[in-house]
Amino acid sequence: MMNSVARIQGMKWGLLGGVALTLVACGGTPTPQASDQRTVQTVSGKVSGWTGQGRVTVPGLPGVSSSVDADGSFVLTLPGDAEVAGQTVRATDVAERLSCSGSVQSSDSEARVFALLFLDTQDSAGTRQTSAVTGSVSGPLSRRVDVRVWVYSDSVTQLRGTVDCAKILSVPQISKLPVTVAVNARPGWNVVELNIEASANVLTQVSASGSMVNSTAVNAQNTFRTIEELQAQIAF
Repeated sequence: MMNSVARIQGMKWGLLGGVALTLVACGGTPTPQASDQRTVQTVSGKVSGWTGQGRVTVPGLPGVSSSVDADGSFVLTLPGDAEVAGQTVRATDVAERLSCSGSVQSSDSEARVFALLFLDTQDSAGTRQTSAVTGSVSGPLSRRVDVRVWVYSDSVTQLRGTVDCAKILSVPQISKLPVTVAVNARPGWNVVELNIEASANVLTQVSASGSMVNSTAVNAQNTFRTIEELQAQIAF
């Protein structure tokens, strides 16, 4: 009889202990998790429609540039902590650097970031702004746009939220473009992908939405195009 009572009491304490551990696990603040993808130090790209000689330069950081080969190829070395420090913004304001409106939540309230979306491109044809963007026709009334962005962070942080990125496409029929942000940043340069799906109806009304996540292809070569070239790719 005494052994049975002891076993029952042991089961009660075991259950209570499990409940206590569960409450601690659920009530605690989760530690921000960095991306599984490594950070990078260079951007490998090719400028569409390149002619003659010239350079690509990071806007706001005139000292960060790269010469471009005759076929438009280049390798840009990304700036280090000291070079980019004076140009960073609060992580919650990263949308502004991506031609988006709105703000995101940052698990590290003190984190600061710099987003590289555009390159100032100058060749024999003149000066223009390009970005690593590709448009494709996914169906008679549907289009897909893939944008690659390099985001520098000075700490580990998680970026979450929804922002409006209609300005990235600059398509008159798209006045709003909600993008869900789920980026896990490490200290250094993180490669981020913005994937957009757009569709039109028979009345030519266009709707679009997208997601911004960590890239799984950090070493891929990127084709840099103007917004006009993108618009030509996705015209309905």
